[in-house]
Amino acid sequence: MFMMNTLCEISPDKLPFTWMGLCLQEPMALVTNWLIALTSIFLFFQIKKPYSQFRKHWRKFYLYFAISTFFGGMGHLFFNYFDVYGKFPCWIFGVIASFHAGKAMISVNMLTLDLQGKLKKMLVAKGVVLAILAMVMGSFIFIMVDAILSYLIFCLGFGAYYWKKGYDSFKYTVYAIIILFPSIFIFLLKLNPHLWFNKDDLSHVLMVITIIFFYIGVRKFTKFESQELTPLN
Repeated sequence: MFMMNTLCEISPDKLPFTWMGLCLQEPMALVTNWLIALTSIFLFFQIKKPYSQFRKHWRKFYLYFAISTFFGGMGHLFFNYFDVYGKFPCWIFGVIASFHAGKAMISVNMLTLDLQGKLKKMLVAKGVVLAILAMVMGSFIFIMVDAILSYLIFCLGFGAYYWKKGYDSFKYTVYAIIILFPSIFIFLLKLNPHLWFNKDDLSHVLMVITIIFFYIGVRKFTKFESQELTPLN
């Protein structure tokens, strides 16, 4: 039996409740994180063979993002027991997911192999440094910076470039980031619409819409388009 409980020495705004003698919190964060996870794992299975590098890395993005948000929900739920350390699995897998999103965007053959290699090193270095800082400092802000850099530079930046070159499927990647962009301000300004639907929940709903738009772009990036792309000089 679930029971709302304010006797667990948890702030009421965290919506504390008891279950099987455990003092838990933030049930809506669990629900919205797992909504992302379920959507991600569904889209993971929708990306079918044959796998180009582009499709392969987007498939990995959905897999790791599903794992990240599964643990994200648990990190919120059991924060009373594991503190910030319970969020580390979510953060680590989130960084891996953003790496694969970025890698997917640079894997199309409009970019030379040399440039792809340099950008991949940038993605790896960024992810490793910011993940370490996040865990050492115990702060989500570094994970948010990693996501901003990955999605704005690689998904929005390269998506807009490819779209400008005439490959319309990338417009959905651009739309996805535009939808996600308000999350930065929602988080930083702590815009909480309701006690039962706070800034995290609102950001999670925007993320569900975002990853659906990512998938539409992946699906519409046809075999014909990938064959016709011309590498940069």
